[in-house]
Amino acid sequence: MFYFFSKTLTYLLTPAGWLVTALLVAFFTKNLRYRRRFIGVALGIFVLSGNSFLTNELALLWEYPIQQYNIVRNDSTDRVAVVLTGGIINTMIEVPPNDSKNNHRFLLGREADRAAQALYLYKTGVVQKILISGGNGSLPFQPKVVSDEGQMTATFLTMAGVSMYDIVLESKSRNTRENALFSAPMLRQRFRTNQCILVTSAWHVRRAVGCFQKAGVNVTPYPTSFIGNRRSFSPGEWLLPHEESFFDAYYLIREMIGFLMYRVVGYI
Repeated sequence: MFYFFSKTLTYLLTPAGWLVTALLVAFFTKNLRYRRRFIGVALGIFVLSGNSFLTNELALLWEYPIQQYNIVRNDSTDRVAVVLTGGIINTMIEVPPNDSKNNHRFLLGREADRAAQALYLYKTGVVQKILISGGNGSLPFQPKVVSDEGQMTATFLTMAGVSMYDIVLESKSRNTRENALFSAPMLRQRFRTNQCILVTSAWHVRRAVGCFQKAGVNVTPYPTSFIGNRRSFSPGEWLLPHEESFFDAYYLIREMIGFLMYRVVGYI
């Protein structure tokens, strides 16, 4: 039940949800004065959410920063990177095989940097194993994905040079809490360790770290896929709304609300 509400009702608490609500009220109200007010509210939401400077400041405030890591190699155990799926691969488009060997091309998604940074950690010897965590969560009114993102991410990493014997899949989890709950026993049983390098998007790190710590795992956060950029004071950043900034604001505010909800229900 929590999974359903976390994926649906939180939409109403985001800029997109506010905008739709304000427009619906303006459309259905018969009072001209209230109609004008709600249209103004909708316009204000769009302008503020589309302000790239404000959205960037929000990202810089919320996202987990890049840090200098001093990770000491322990020869007695393999160090594991846990990579959380969710936007790494574009799974909504079915790609036919390129040849008779059934090889597929990959359409990378918005969060593809998660896989790229895991590859970097592996190639530089920081980690020796990669645990990919994430299943196919679905809702009745959402389109079904046409492939398994975890398996496709594993195939992508294998083609990029990661040994197939160094990749493990956790394919049951549907959200961040389940990522932690299902990955924790695999770390202990499969790798005999209670720690990992947690690879996920910078805007998602706080909630992910909280869930893994709640599950008893010692994590080293490794943020990727940053929304925030260097500050720019160009007039265009202030005066003209940007559709990408509106999208980024949606991601950030939804994640902040998700973090608060997880804390309220005791998941972190």
